[in-house]
Amino acid sequence: MFIGEPDNKVKTLHAVAMKAQDLAINAVKPGSKCSDIQKVAYSVVKEAGYASYVFHHVGHGRGLSRHEPPFLDDGDSTEILPNMEFSIEPKLLVEGLGHIGHSDTVLVTNDGCEVVTYYPRDIESLTC
Repeated sequence: MFIGEPDNKVKTLHAVAMKAQDLAINAVKPGSKCSDIQKVAYSVVKEAGYASYVFHHVGHGRGLSRHEPPFLDDGDSTEILPNMEFSIEPKLLVEGLGHIGHSDTVLVTNDGCEVVTYYPRDIESLTC
């Protein structure tokens, strides 16, 4: 959520975070490695010049607890399989501002994944 009208920098950071999440969601499919998702998502962040704002993995497994392996991170070579569930949450951590990003849960299908959560992602809906 944004309190008050976000400035142009915040709008840009939000757009980059949403693009990173979209790329991550589109990359989740059986046969991919968890580390592949991190690389795809953060490629857009690096291209935009915001790599210094990344201190967090792109996502993690969900099952019996909220945060559990496997992690969508550079060091995790776990193969993604159907019926796995992940939280996809690439975030930009900006000192003095906070986290910019969004978290959605996906269920891996036989040919990709399905987003099973819904919360508005557009900046207008997130501004109060």
